[in-house]
Amino acid sequence: MDFSLTEEQVLLRQLTERFVAARFPVAERATHQVPDTGHDADNWAQLAELGLLALPFPADLGGLDGGTVEMLVLMEGLGRGLAAEPVLQELYMGALPVARLGGDRMADRIAAVIEGKAHFALAWAEADRRYNVDRPATTAVEQEDGIRLTGTKTFVLAGSDTNGFVVTAASADGVLGLYLVDADAPGLSRTAYRLVDDSCAEELRFDAVPAIALGGGIEALESIADTVRLAASAEALGIMETLFATTLDYVRTRHQFGTPIGRFQVVQHRMADLYATMELARSLLYRGALAEADMRSTAVAAAKCYIGANAVRLAEECVQLHGGMGVSDELIVGHGLKRLLVLSALFGDPDQELARYVALTR
Repeated sequence: MDFSLTEEQVLLRQLTERFVAARFPVAERATHQVPDTGHDADNWAQLAELGLLALPFPADLGGLDGGTVEMLVLMEGLGRGLAAEPVLQELYMGALPVARLGGDRMADRIAAVIEGKAHFALAWAEADRRYNVDRPATTAVEQEDGIRLTGTKTFVLAGSDTNGFVVTAASADGVLGLYLVDADAPGLSRTAYRLVDDSCAEELRFDAVPAIALGGGIEALESIADTVRLAASAEALGIMETLFATTLDYVRTRHQFGTPIGRFQVVQHRMADLYATMELARSLLYRGALAEADMRSTAVAAAKCYIGANAVRLAEECVQLHGGMGVSDELIVGHGLKRLLVLSALFGDPDQELARYVALTR
């Protein structure tokens, strides 16, 4: 099988690398502070100008019709630079479901996303449901004046300027659906907090909040979730590459007992193990991306399970090989570990993904 990129995909990779190099130099990324909005306005405008915000959307909505491979190229490149901009959260978790389910009636909202002027977030997690996405406690009730949502969502990856939320809720007959809620809708209260990687998140409380039905059901949500799992895994792989390269350079230059520590056999064995881990993660990611439709969820579960667990393990090893300074704000490895902890938990931690893989292969 030919895994080489097309000319257009190579150009996309180069474009992403140039953006990351210009906007997120490693020396500055280690101390970068994420604004309360969740993104830097100048960086987001640059992403829009480069056309990267249009990548996942269909051409009839003004997008570039980017597929799974293009998504992996973009997310791996952003991960390699530890870019702080919430492309995963806002494009693939928030806006892409609006485009997929809303179609032409959401054309104006998607056009605003592509221009960098609108921001959406996905509200699916609930405190007492863990990863059981098909049974939300949030309810959607049809009333004379429209649909009203009641319930609470947590772990919503959103900043203060988020314009709308795609919310999962159960109808009166218990059927899961996806609904669009404006950020300024009456009855909606928002509590902001920070995650371990300094990214923005919110808890949402809905008290008979007006909403627009987007359609779809559990199948649509699982398709969205698999897309997010692949995107998160690709970003994680990019971070793994950077942490490995940084650590390899460190063990080659850090001297102890009069010699670089990279000459110690135990360190060489650990680095070789991390390299093998990284390459196996890449293979599983490609398998998930290229799997046939009937095997896609199984392959994605395998990739997310392995990468979620072993990306964190690789980062922890890199921290250890740097010694106590590995978790300091001055070094990139500690920041990479924190980001990987968040990515590992998206739509299923490694244990959950292993259980899902087992269920899908029975």
